[in-house]
Order: sequence, then structure tokens, then C-alpha cells
Amino acid sequence: MVNLESGDRIELFFEDAPATTLCGTVGRLLTDSDEGMGVEIEDYTACWIEIVLDEPHESRTDHVILLGTDFQYRLSGRPVNVRKRHE
Repeated sequence: MVNLESGDRIELFFEDAPATTLCGTVGRLLTDSDEGMGVEIEDYTACWIEIVLDEPHESRTDHVILLGTDFQYRLSGRPVNVRKRHE
């Protein structure tokens, strides 16, 4: 699990398509209540990470990554690997 903060530059790699690399910036870290979720979801999610991608993906640049309680990241339901960019 990567320790992310607002402003961090990141790279995302889809587990089912590792050749696809997305780059972006962490905007905000959100709780379940920030995302409008009820208490029943807290068994499944650790936090939500709002990101802005450098290049559009699925015709959008703004996305939310889910960090599950299983310590797996997901973007649009697809497992992704996240790492910080050192620029």
C-alpha cells in the first residue's frame, strides 16, 4: 500500500493490462461519508482517492480510486497498482 497525500504525482497500472500506464495527481483523500456512503460500506473500503489524470481515460480526467480494506486499489472496478512518481 502506498502512503498518498494531496499533491502526490502517481502512476497507475491496470493488473489486467500492465502495458497501460496512467499518470496523474492526487487531489483529495476522502472518507466513506465524504463520498456519500453509509456505515455498511466501511467493511469494504479504507478510503477514496480523488485524482486528476494527465491524459483523459474513458473520456474523463477526474477519477476516484477506491482503496479497499483488502489493501487493493481499484479504478472503475478494475484492480490497479499505484506508485508514486519521483520527478
